Amino acid sequence: MGEYMAKKEKQISNFSKVCSRFLVLVICVLVCLIVLKSNAGLKDKIYEKVFQKNFSFAKINETYKKYFGSSIPLKKEKQENAQIVSSIKLEYTKQEKYKDGVKLTVKPNYLVQSMDNGLVIFAGKKEEYGNTVIIQRPDNIEVWYSNLKNINVSLYDYIKKGTTLGEVDGTDLYVTFIKEGKPQNYQEYI
Repeated sequence: MGEYMAKKEKQISNFSKVCSRFLVLVICVLVCLIVLKSNAGLKDKIYEKVFQKNFSFAKINETYKKYFGSSIPLKKEKQENAQIVSSIKLEYTKQEKYKDGVKLTVKPNYLVQSMDNGLVIFAGKKEEYGNTVIIQRPDNIEVWYSNLKNINVSLYDYIKKGTTLGEVDGTDLYVTFIKEGKPQNYQEYI
């Protein structure tokens, strides 16, 4: 009987934590909407920052998780930790410039892993790159992992360093680093 009561108390405690987080989120959103409605100048500045410049949603998500936990209030922790994570570094035998990034020669069926934490802002097919996953890192750099046979992550997933993104199609992996819409020198990041 005591074990049953302890389990019930834990469920009630978890439910109240989720409700508290959700309530804080709703209050923050409402306060932001009220402030934006009453201040047109601020509205224009925010519009410019979010829609006209490269806004780092990954940084917002990382900060939210640090203080409030999961970015989805009802998401169970077990689901969040279900991603395959490894500490293996990017292994390749040859590198050469390709378009705005680099073409790395890897082993056949190589499992591509994220080089850093970040938010998946694209997962799909891109012309001349094939299946591509784009991760926005908290430092506002987008990392493109291209030429994948399959993709193991979904749009808007927040992933950790070492998360398996997919498997290379053949032996060529294309990696591109972009900051504020401009390609970066890949040698600084690999």
